[in-house]
Amino acid sequence: MPKDTFLNLPEEKRERIENAAIKEFSEYSFDASSINRIVENSEISKGSFYQYFQDKKDLYKHIIGIIADKKLKYMSPILANPFEQDIFTLIREMYVSGLNFAKENPQLLEIGNKLIADPSNPIYDEIMRDNRKKSDEVFKQLLKKAVDRGEIRQHLDLNMVAYLLTILNISVVDYYLKQRDIREYSQDMMEIVEKFIDIIQHGIANEGGKK
Repeated sequence: MPKDTFLNLPEEKRERIENAAIKEFSEYSFDASSINRIVENSEISKGSFYQYFQDKKDLYKHIIGIIADKKLKYMSPILANPFEQDIFTLIREMYVSGLNFAKENPQLLEIGNKLIADPSNPIYDEIMRDNRKKSDEVFKQLLKKAVDRGEIRQHLDLNMVAYLLTILNISVVDYYLKQRDIREYSQDMMEIVEKFIDIIQHGIANEGGKK
């Protein structure tokens, strides 16, 4: 978390520092990013930086928080009345809103892409662990309602299903980027999403029995 000295800065100065950090983290991986470039581009001293943040990781996690909050705003219309749609439609619409976010925020998208591309980095596990808990809780509530409406089987381990959906969401994005060998999303990502939802909804068993 940023220190109070940062939070109490005038908005213009806070945004200047945040924009410099976004530029840096979108162009470089976490390990390759430089505090020196960030302070130079934000026009502050290095001493001031450490008055505002504990270290580079502290700033990075702050930027990830900004990304999460902004992405949530794209999903707010969907989540405003989440129980009016079946869970599979909700998951599909979450991806549609995610695509809109990605198209309109390419720098923020690239920061996320760089994070996903380096799962062996300790910062990856630390950030994903924090965000998994929030995602798991959202999915768990949606799954409970889906059980009540008869959309999914009863007696499922909803904690496990919520956890798997969170992991699979991340994996679908990684799969798409690697299959296309690109660093941005386009509408054809929905083809991958539809296949993903089909597997969730229908499984992989042969419904007609063994052949």
